[in-house]
Amino acid sequence: MLGYPDFGTAGDIIPAILEFKPTACEGIDSRICDVVRSRRGAGAVPPLPGGQAWLMVEIAGDDLDEVRERVAGLIKAAEAIESVVIEDPVAAAPMWRIREDGAGLAGRAPSGLPAHAGWEDSAVPPARIGAYLRDFDALCDQHGLSNMPYGHLGDGCLHVRLDFPLASPGGQAKFRAFLEDAADLVVSYGGSLSGEHGDGRARSELLARMYSPDAMSLFRQIKGVFDPRNLLNPGNLVDPDPIDANIRVAQARPVTTKLALAYHSDHGDFNQAVHRCTGVGKCRADTTVLGGVMCPSYLATKEEKDSTRGRARVLQEMLDGDLAPSWRSPAVHEALDLCLSCKGCASDCPTGIDMAAYKSEVLHQSYQRRVRPRSHYSLGWLPRWSRLAARMPRLANRLTTLPGLRGLALYFAGVDARRNIPAFAPQTFRQWFAAQTPPAVGTPVLLFVDSFTDHFSPEVGKAAVEVLTAAGYAPRSPPRRPAAA
Repeated sequence: MLGYPDFGTAGDIIPAILEFKPTACEGIDSRICDVVRSRRGAGAVPPLPGGQAWLMVEIAGDDLDEVRERVAGLIKAAEAIESVVIEDPVAAAPMWRIREDGAGLAGRAPSGLPAHAGWEDSAVPPARIGAYLRDFDALCDQHGLSNMPYGHLGDGCLHVRLDFPLASPGGQAKFRAFLEDAADLVVSYGGSLSGEHGDGRARSELLARMYSPDAMSLFRQIKGVFDPRNLLNPGNLVDPDPIDANIRVAQARPVTTKLALAYHSDHGDFNQAVHRCTGVGKCRADTTVLGGVMCPSYLATKEEKDSTRGRARVLQEMLDGDLAPSWRSPAVHEALDLCLSCKGCASDCPTGIDMAAYKSEVLHQSYQRRVRPRSHYSLGWLPRWSRLAARMPRLANRLTTLPGLRGLALYFAGVDARRNIPAFAPQTFRQWFAAQTPPAVGTPVLLFVDSFTDHFSPEVGKAAVEVLTAAGYAPRSPPRRPAAA
């Protein structure tokens, strides 16, 4: 890890670093680290060398001594403010995670506004990347855009998403103006509009700024020979669609009224919240070995509709009217059905998707002022029913075990008849805890108890109290809030 005062200075040193044949040379700066800290806490970013921009350089080889010798030479040539050498892959993993999550983290610009693709992977000769980074920042300032760049600086490739004002009046015109200027800038450096992922519809119109008229004519002729009826990717590369046509985000309608939740980080807009998903697809990867928890239902089914990304896409299409413009659409509820509301995406998704909140919103909108499924009244009101049963637990257990009443209770609860009804404890955890003498000494700690622990498995709560007390804490149980009317 090499620290530099700014991203451009980090880019300036790339030619010297490439002399040491690194297997990777990635760049990040303080903007992306600030986002990680704000989203995941200060401890999410490990201690970094001094500076405001960093190069993550990987040196590999078969001979450890030879690799260390190359590293020593690289550090001397790198002219960094400070450097850190990490040989343990486990210790290096948190730093690599910041870079790997870049595409998702960049979904929000430093301004706090949604950041969009459009100028995602431009590239210039590595020897000129430092100057290009400075000019690119100046261009963003000129157009009133903020950015959070990162990239494969060893290859001269820059990744960035920008807070284009697509939803504002004239936003698409500003989008076009920036892309035209950005294309001219990268071409002036002898670079490419698309250094890694291709041109597609997003930049095909700009290719005439990079290739000569003769070259563009030749592309068109070749396309005509192999695809005379223009069936293959029409609008791409040859006779392209305008770069500001068919921008889905610009066409999305704000959804800000009569919502159940506030969506503070998305300016109160549910549409903006679900459009956080940029398709990175980390939810499709099994990260459990590394401590990841997203997304358990997808890991079980391997169906795209059960991934966080798949669900976000369904919600986006619902709001855009492409799928079924209704909160009650069967396709929407099918996609959300297996979401466990575990909040795994809220902690692991680099774009900040919170599918548990979105599912709650959909259910609220679907059933507001309507009769709900039976299970909503039985399981949703479980704390209320449990408090009633706690007054006469033996009678409640007797009634729920009678053959006829048991089946009837399961039916009206909307629960599968093969299920067992758990037995209510003779004494709830809260009753037991209230009878205990609080520890005279110890650090106070609040112990929040759910309905199942309180009414069905109080021994779990008792064990927690025992462990906490033995560890020097003084457990306290907050009073139960009164039931809502």
